[in-house]
Amino acid sequence: MIENTEAELLRDRARFLVALGHHDFETVVRQCADVLDDPGEDAIRPIVGEEFAAHLEAQEGWPDELDTDRLHRAFRELDVAGIVARLDHTCCQNCGITEIGEEVPAGEDRRGYVFAHRQDMEAAVPGGGLMLSYGVFGPGGQRPEAQAEIGREVTDVLRRHGLEADWDGDPRTRIEVALTWRRRRFGPLAEWPGAEPASTDRPLKISYCDRPRGRVHNAWIPASFLHARDVLLTMTPYTGNFINFALVSGGGLIASWGPGPTLTFEIPLDEDSHREVTVAEAERLVSVLANEGRVALTD
Repeated sequence: MIENTEAELLRDRARFLVALGHHDFETVVRQCADVLDDPGEDAIRPIVGEEFAAHLEAQEGWPDELDTDRLHRAFRELDVAGIVARLDHTCCQNCGITEIGEEVPAGEDRRGYVFAHRQDMEAAVPGGGLMLSYGVFGPGGQRPEAQAEIGREVTDVLRRHGLEADWDGDPRTRIEVALTWRRRRFGPLAEWPGAEPASTDRPLKISYCDRPRGRVHNAWIPASFLHARDVLLTMTPYTGNFINFALVSGGGLIASWGPGPTLTFEIPLDEDSHREVTVAEAERLVSVLANEGRVALTD
Protein backbone atom coordinates (compact mmCIF):
# COMPACT_ATOMS: atom_id res chain seq x y z
CA MET A 1 0.00 0.00 0.00
CA ILE A 2 1.29 3.48 -0.86
CA GLU A 3 1.28 6.05 1.95
CA ASN A 4 -0.29 9.47 1.35
CA THR A 5 3.05 11.26 1.03
CA GLU A 6 4.29 8.64 -1.40
CA ALA A 7 1.10 8.93 -3.43
CA GLU A 8 1.62 12.69 -3.63
CA LEU A 9 5.17 12.19 -4.89
CA LEU A 10 3.96 9.72 -7.50
CA ARG A 11 1.16 12.01 -8.63
CA ASP A 12 3.49 14.98 -8.94
CA ARG A 13 5.86 12.89 -11.02
CA ALA A 14 3.08 11.49 -13.18
CA ARG A 15 1.62 14.96 -13.74
CA PHE A 16 5.00 16.31 -14.82
CA LEU A 17 5.72 13.45 -17.22
CA VAL A 18 2.24 13.57 -18.74
CA ALA A 19 2.47 17.35 -19.20
CA LEU A 20 5.98 17.07 -20.64
CA GLY A 21 4.40 15.12 -23.48
CA HIS A 22 7.33 12.94 -24.56
CA HIS A 23 6.41 9.49 -23.23
CA ASP A 24 3.60 6.99 -23.73
CA PHE A 25 1.55 5.56 -20.87
CA GLU A 26 3.76 2.55 -20.14
CA THR A 27 6.93 4.65 -20.13
CA VAL A 28 5.37 7.13 -17.70
CA VAL A 29 4.43 4.23 -15.41
CA ARG A 30 8.00 2.88 -15.48
CA GLN A 31 9.53 6.29 -14.79
CA CYS A 32 7.13 6.87 -11.92
CA ALA A 33 8.22 3.56 -10.41
CA ASP A 34 11.70 5.02 -10.03
CA VAL A 35 10.41 7.65 -7.59
CA LEU A 36 9.90 5.14 -4.78
CA ASP A 37 11.53 1.85 -3.84
CA ASP A 38 9.50 -0.78 -5.70
CA PRO A 39 5.99 0.63 -5.15
CA GLY A 40 4.53 -1.85 -7.64
CA GLU A 41 3.08 -0.90 -11.00
CA ASP A 42 -0.43 -1.94 -9.95
CA ALA A 43 -0.44 0.96 -7.50
CA ILE A 44 1.00 3.41 -10.02
CA ARG A 45 -1.18 2.73 -13.04
CA PRO A 46 -4.43 4.23 -11.64
CA ILE A 47 -2.61 7.44 -10.73
CA VAL A 48 -1.03 7.75 -14.17
CA GLY A 49 -4.39 6.97 -15.78
CA GLU A 50 -6.06 9.77 -13.84
CA GLU A 51 -3.38 12.22 -14.96
CA PHE A 52 -3.74 11.12 -18.60
CA ALA A 53 -7.51 11.58 -18.41
CA ALA A 54 -7.21 15.03 -16.84
CA HIS A 55 -4.61 16.16 -19.37
CA LEU A 56 -6.58 14.96 -22.40
CA GLU A 57 -9.72 16.65 -21.11
CA ALA A 58 -7.86 19.92 -20.52
CA GLN A 59 -6.27 20.01 -23.97
CA GLU A 60 -9.72 20.00 -25.60
CA GLY A 61 -10.09 23.62 -24.46
CA TRP A 62 -6.68 24.86 -25.58
CA PRO A 63 -6.23 27.24 -28.54
CA ASP A 64 -4.78 25.87 -31.78
CA GLU A 65 -1.52 27.79 -31.31
CA LEU A 66 0.42 27.17 -28.09
CA ASP A 67 3.68 28.52 -26.70
CA THR A 68 5.21 25.08 -27.15
CA ASP A 69 4.32 25.17 -30.86
CA ARG A 70 6.14 28.49 -31.14
CA LEU A 71 9.10 27.08 -29.23
CA HIS A 72 9.40 23.96 -31.39
CA ARG A 73 9.04 26.06 -34.53
CA ALA A 74 11.85 28.35 -33.36
CA PHE A 75 14.06 25.39 -32.46
CA ARG A 76 13.65 23.79 -35.89
CA GLU A 77 14.57 27.10 -37.53
CA LEU A 78 17.70 27.22 -35.37
CA ASP A 79 18.55 23.64 -36.33
CA VAL A 80 18.36 24.52 -40.02
CA ALA A 81 20.56 27.56 -39.35
CA GLY A 82 23.29 25.34 -37.90
CA ILE A 83 22.48 25.66 -34.20
CA VAL A 84 21.58 22.35 -32.54
CA ALA A 85 18.39 23.02 -30.55
CA ARG A 86 17.13 20.46 -28.03
CA LEU A 87 14.61 20.25 -25.20
CA ASP A 88 14.83 17.87 -22.23
CA HIS A 89 18.45 17.18 -23.16
CA THR A 90 20.17 15.06 -20.48
CA CYS A 91 19.71 15.45 -16.74
CA CYS A 92 21.63 18.63 -15.92
CA GLN A 93 23.77 21.49 -17.18
CA ASN A 94 27.12 19.71 -16.96
CA CYS A 95 25.90 16.57 -18.72
CA GLY A 96 24.10 18.69 -21.29
CA ILE A 97 27.25 20.57 -22.28
CA THR A 98 29.32 17.38 -22.26
CA GLU A 99 26.89 15.46 -24.47
CA ILE A 100 25.46 18.10 -26.82
CA GLY A 101 28.16 17.34 -29.39
CA GLU A 102 26.66 13.87 -29.79
CA GLU A 103 23.63 15.55 -31.37
CA VAL A 104 25.74 16.46 -34.41
CA PRO A 105 25.60 13.63 -36.99
CA ALA A 106 28.92 12.03 -37.89
CA GLY A 107 30.68 13.83 -40.70
CA GLU A 108 28.67 17.04 -40.29
CA ASP A 109 29.38 20.37 -38.62
CA ARG A 110 27.24 22.78 -36.61
CA ARG A 111 28.02 26.32 -35.47
CA GLY A 112 26.52 26.20 -32.02
CA TYR A 113 23.89 24.81 -29.69
CA VAL A 114 21.03 25.70 -27.38
CA PHE A 115 19.29 23.34 -24.97
CA ALA A 116 17.16 22.93 -21.87
CA HIS A 117 17.97 19.97 -19.60
CA ARG A 118 15.61 17.87 -17.48
CA GLN A 119 15.95 20.11 -14.42
CA ASP A 120 15.01 23.09 -16.60
CA MET A 121 11.93 21.22 -17.80
CA GLU A 122 10.96 20.35 -14.24
CA ALA A 123 10.96 24.07 -13.45
CA ALA A 124 9.20 25.19 -16.64
CA VAL A 125 6.39 22.64 -16.98
CA PRO A 126 4.58 23.58 -13.72
CA GLY A 127 4.61 27.25 -14.72
CA GLY A 128 8.12 28.65 -14.37
CA GLY A 129 10.25 30.18 -17.08
CA LEU A 130 12.31 27.94 -19.35
CA MET A 131 16.05 28.42 -18.97
CA LEU A 132 18.26 27.79 -21.99
CA SER A 133 21.99 27.10 -22.22
CA TYR A 134 23.88 27.97 -25.40
CA GLY A 135 27.37 27.93 -26.83
CA VAL A 136 29.60 27.28 -29.80
CA PHE A 137 31.19 24.22 -31.38
CA GLY A 138 34.70 24.09 -32.75
CA PRO A 139 38.27 24.71 -31.65
CA GLY A 140 39.09 27.43 -29.19
CA GLY A 141 36.48 26.62 -26.57
CA GLN A 142 33.73 29.01 -25.54
CA ARG A 143 35.09 32.33 -26.76
CA PRO A 144 32.88 34.98 -25.10
CA GLU A 145 32.23 36.96 -28.28
CA ALA A 146 31.32 33.83 -30.26
CA GLN A 147 29.12 32.49 -27.48
CA ALA A 148 27.34 35.85 -27.21
CA GLU A 149 26.68 35.80 -30.95
CA ILE A 150 24.91 32.44 -30.59
CA GLY A 151 22.93 33.86 -27.67
CA ARG A 152 21.83 36.85 -29.75
CA GLU A 153 20.77 34.64 -32.65
CA VAL A 154 18.80 32.30 -30.39
CA THR A 155 17.09 35.22 -28.66
CA ASP A 156 16.21 36.89 -31.98
CA VAL A 157 14.65 33.71 -33.37
CA LEU A 158 12.63 33.08 -30.21
CA ARG A 159 11.27 36.62 -30.24
CA ARG A 160 10.47 36.46 -33.95
CA HIS A 161 8.30 33.45 -33.20
CA GLY A 162 6.31 35.34 -30.60
CA LEU A 163 8.08 34.24 -27.43
CA GLU A 164 9.35 36.52 -24.68
CA ALA A 165 13.07 35.85 -24.29
CA ASP A 166 14.94 37.61 -21.48
CA TRP A 167 18.72 37.85 -21.81
CA ASP A 168 21.16 40.59 -20.85
CA GLY A 169 23.70 39.88 -23.60
CA ASP A 170 26.26 38.44 -21.19
CA PRO A 171 27.52 35.02 -22.37
CA ARG A 172 27.88 34.00 -18.72
CA THR A 173 24.11 34.18 -18.21
CA ARG A 174 21.42 31.90 -19.56
CA ILE A 175 18.40 32.85 -21.66
CA GLU A 176 15.01 32.74 -19.94
CA VAL A 177 11.85 32.17 -21.97
CA ALA A 178 8.52 33.12 -20.42
CA LEU A 179 5.90 30.62 -21.57
CA THR A 180 2.97 28.48 -20.56
CA TRP A 181 3.97 24.87 -21.06
CA ARG A 182 1.10 23.00 -22.71
CA ARG A 183 1.82 20.00 -24.93
CA ARG A 184 -0.96 18.18 -26.70
CA ARG A 185 -0.99 14.40 -26.76
CA PHE A 186 -1.96 12.68 -29.99
CA GLY A 187 -2.08 9.15 -31.36
CA PRO A 188 -0.01 6.61 -29.39
CA LEU A 189 0.97 9.29 -26.85
CA ALA A 190 -2.71 9.81 -26.00
CA GLU A 191 -3.51 6.14 -25.43
CA TRP A 192 -4.01 4.72 -21.96
CA PRO A 193 -5.95 1.72 -20.55
CA GLY A 194 -9.61 2.57 -20.14
CA ALA A 195 -9.57 5.47 -22.58
CA GLU A 196 -12.29 5.88 -25.17
CA PRO A 197 -11.18 4.69 -28.62
CA ALA A 198 -9.64 7.56 -30.58
CA SER A 199 -11.69 8.91 -33.46
CA THR A 200 -10.59 7.74 -36.88
CA ASP A 201 -12.45 10.59 -38.59
CA ARG A 202 -9.37 12.59 -39.50
CA PRO A 203 -8.36 14.25 -42.79
CA LEU A 204 -4.91 12.67 -42.80
CA LYS A 205 -3.11 9.50 -41.94
CA ILE A 206 0.57 9.59 -41.06
CA SER A 207 3.49 7.25 -40.49
CA TYR A 208 6.93 8.36 -39.41
CA CYS A 209 10.40 7.51 -38.18
CA ASP A 210 12.23 9.54 -35.51
CA ARG A 211 14.97 7.12 -34.54
CA PRO A 212 16.88 9.28 -32.01
CA ARG A 213 13.70 9.47 -29.91
CA GLY A 214 12.79 5.83 -30.43
CA ARG A 215 9.60 6.61 -32.32
CA VAL A 216 9.03 4.45 -35.37
CA HIS A 217 5.42 4.09 -36.51
CA ASN A 218 5.17 2.20 -39.77
CA ALA A 219 1.42 1.60 -39.50
CA TRP A 220 -0.84 4.46 -40.55
CA ILE A 221 -2.14 6.69 -37.73
CA PRO A 222 -5.26 8.86 -38.29
CA ALA A 223 -4.23 12.48 -37.78
CA SER A 224 -5.71 15.95 -37.59
CA PHE A 225 -3.74 18.92 -38.87
CA LEU A 226 -2.63 19.76 -35.32
CA HIS A 227 -1.36 16.20 -34.84
CA ALA A 228 0.50 16.20 -38.16
CA ARG A 229 1.98 19.63 -37.42
CA ASP A 230 3.14 18.48 -34.00
CA VAL A 231 5.00 15.51 -35.50
CA LEU A 232 6.59 17.81 -38.09
CA LEU A 233 7.76 20.41 -35.57
CA THR A 234 9.01 17.99 -32.91
CA MET A 235 10.82 15.49 -35.12
CA THR A 236 14.58 15.40 -34.55
CA PRO A 237 16.29 16.82 -37.67
CA TYR A 238 18.49 13.76 -38.28
CA THR A 239 19.34 12.41 -41.71
CA GLY A 240 16.93 9.61 -42.53
CA ASN A 241 14.07 10.73 -40.31
CA PHE A 242 10.85 11.05 -42.31
CA ILE A 243 7.08 11.55 -42.19
CA ASN A 244 4.49 10.26 -44.63
CA PHE A 245 1.40 12.47 -44.87
CA ALA A 246 -1.48 10.89 -46.79
CA LEU A 247 -5.00 12.04 -47.54
CA VAL A 248 -7.64 9.48 -46.71
CA SER A 249 -9.04 10.09 -50.20
CA GLY A 250 -5.64 9.50 -51.83
CA GLY A 251 -2.51 11.53 -52.53
CA GLY A 252 -0.03 12.93 -50.08
CA LEU A 253 3.48 14.13 -49.29
CA ILE A 254 6.72 12.78 -47.87
CA ALA A 255 8.88 14.95 -45.61
CA SER A 256 12.45 13.91 -44.85
CA TRP A 257 15.48 15.32 -43.09
CA GLY A 258 18.85 15.22 -44.80
CA PRO A 259 22.41 16.45 -44.17
CA GLY A 260 22.78 20.09 -43.20
CA PRO A 261 20.19 19.63 -41.80
CA THR A 262 17.84 20.23 -44.70
CA LEU A 263 14.13 19.50 -44.86
CA THR A 264 12.75 18.25 -48.16
CA PHE A 265 9.26 17.42 -49.40
CA GLU A 266 8.22 15.30 -52.33
CA ILE A 267 5.12 13.74 -53.83
CA PRO A 268 5.20 9.93 -53.64
CA LEU A 269 6.37 8.29 -56.88
CA ASP A 270 7.25 11.69 -58.38
CA GLU A 271 11.02 12.22 -58.14
CA ASP A 272 10.83 15.52 -60.03
CA SER A 273 8.74 17.01 -57.21
CA HIS A 274 11.54 16.60 -54.64
CA ARG A 275 12.68 19.98 -53.26
CA GLU A 276 14.05 21.66 -50.17
CA VAL A 277 11.60 23.66 -48.06
CA THR A 278 11.74 25.93 -45.03
CA VAL A 279 10.07 24.90 -41.80
CA ALA A 280 7.41 27.57 -42.38
CA GLU A 281 6.75 26.32 -45.89
CA ALA A 282 6.56 22.73 -44.66
CA GLU A 283 3.93 23.71 -42.13
CA ARG A 284 1.93 25.50 -44.84
CA LEU A 285 2.07 22.46 -47.13
CA VAL A 286 0.75 20.20 -44.37
CA SER A 287 -1.99 22.74 -43.56
CA VAL A 288 -3.15 22.86 -47.18
CA LEU A 289 -3.09 19.08 -47.40
CA ALA A 290 -5.18 18.64 -44.24
CA ASN A 291 -7.53 21.60 -44.53
CA GLU A 292 -8.01 21.88 -48.30
CA GLY A 293 -7.43 18.29 -49.31
CA ARG A 294 -4.86 19.05 -51.99
CA VAL A 295 -1.12 18.78 -52.60
CA ALA A 296 0.40 22.25 -53.00
CA LEU A 297 4.06 21.33 -53.45
CA THR A 298 4.15 22.23 -57.14
CA ASP A 299 1.95 25.35 -56.92
